[in-house]
Amino acid sequence: MDFSDLLKKRRSIRKYKKEMPSMDLIEQCITTACNAPSAHNSQPWKFIIVKNREKINQLGETQRHSQFLKNAPMAIVVLADEELSNHFVEDCSCAIMLLMLRAADLGLGTCWNAVYGDEQREKYVRKVLNLPEKYRVLCNIGIGYPDEEPGSKATKSLEEAAEVVE
Repeated sequence: MDFSDLLKKRRSIRKYKKEMPSMDLIEQCITTACNAPSAHNSQPWKFIIVKNREKINQLGETQRHSQFLKNAPMAIVVLADEELSNHFVEDCSCAIMLLMLRAADLGLGTCWNAVYGDEQREKYVRKVLNLPEKYRVLCNIGIGYPDEEPGSKATKSLEEAAEVVE
């Protein structure tokens, strides 16, 4: 698929088919994410692939907007080692976007669910997955085959989004 078409096609998917994506597809998404730029090439990300139904359901309770995760056959939790980068949020956000774009290119749907920025959410996810304190928890991502086709979305025009300074 043409990259411009992929960007227009990708949507947040909150309804998934029950079919489990192959680990090969998930590994392709993670490998693509690892190509993201990061400050000083620090690569502070770590991806936790969650296939356990009970754990996914628990992640669906992270916050009020997490319920869709209970419908996902798999989840990916994105962690950051803040000792590796003082720009770990930006670094991991770039990796997450690449992961989501590759997933869409492979016919998978994703939806990012924010965790970072709320101490209680991070603590909750750390407890569910028994994660070391050294990691910050950025987000939970539902991933699987889409069982919905959200329509196109409105985007800002070039004139609204950009300004030229000469």
